[in-house]
Amino acid sequence: MALAEEMACLAREVIASYEARVTSVEQIIEATHEMLEAFRSQREAMRTQLRDTLARAASLRRRDFDAMMQAILVRQEERQERVKEAMRGYLREHKATAQALKEALSVRPGRTQAGLAKGEAKRVGTVKELLGGIMARQEEREREVRALLADFRKEQEAVVSALRGLLSNGGSIKVKDFKGTLRAIQACHGAEREEGGTDGGRQMRLLPGEGARSI
Repeated sequence: MALAEEMACLAREVIASYEARVTSVEQIIEATHEMLEAFRSQREAMRTQLRDTLARAASLRRRDFDAMMQAILVRQEERQERVKEAMRGYLREHKATAQALKEALSVRPGRTQAGLAKGEAKRVGTVKELLGGIMARQEEREREVRALLADFRKEQEAVVSALRGLLSNGGSIKVKDFKGTLRAIQACHGAEREEGGTDGGRQMRLLPGEGARSI
C-alpha cells in the first residue's frame, strides 16, 4: 500500500474509533444522569414520607427531622456532583483527543509521493506508537469512571434500602429507629472513606422495630 494511502487509512480508522468512543461516553453520561435523577426522586419521596410519618407517629418536628438528615443529604449531593464532574471531564478528554488526532493524522494536500517518503514514514510509526499510549490511558480512565459509578450506585442503593427498611415498620416508627438508621448510614460512609471509597462488604439491615445496624 502506498504511504499516503496507509496514512489516510490509519487516519480514518483512528478517527472513526474515537468518534465511536465519544458517542459511547455521551450515552453513558445520559444513562448516568437518568440514574442520578431516579435515585434522587426515590430518595426524596421516601424522605418526605418518613418525615410525615415521624411527625404523626413520634411528634418529631419537621425542622428537626431535616436537621438530622442534613449530613447525609449533603454527602449525597457532593458525591453526585463529583460523579457528574468526572463524567464531564471524561467526555472532554475524549473530544479533545479526537480533535487532536484529526489534526495530527490529516494528510496535507499538495504533498508529492517523494515528499511523503521523506517524513511520513516516520510520522506513521510515531503516530502508531502514540496511539498505544493514548488507548491505554483511555482504558484506564474508563475503568476509573466505571468504578466511581459502581461505588456511587452502591452507596445510593444502601441509603434507599435503609430508608425503605425503616418505612416498612409502617406507623410504628420511633425516633430511636430513625436515629439508628442514620448512624448506620454514616458508619458505612465512614468505612468507605477509610477504605478508599469501598464499603468493605458492609451492608445495612433494618430489623422490624429496631434501628438499622451494620453487619
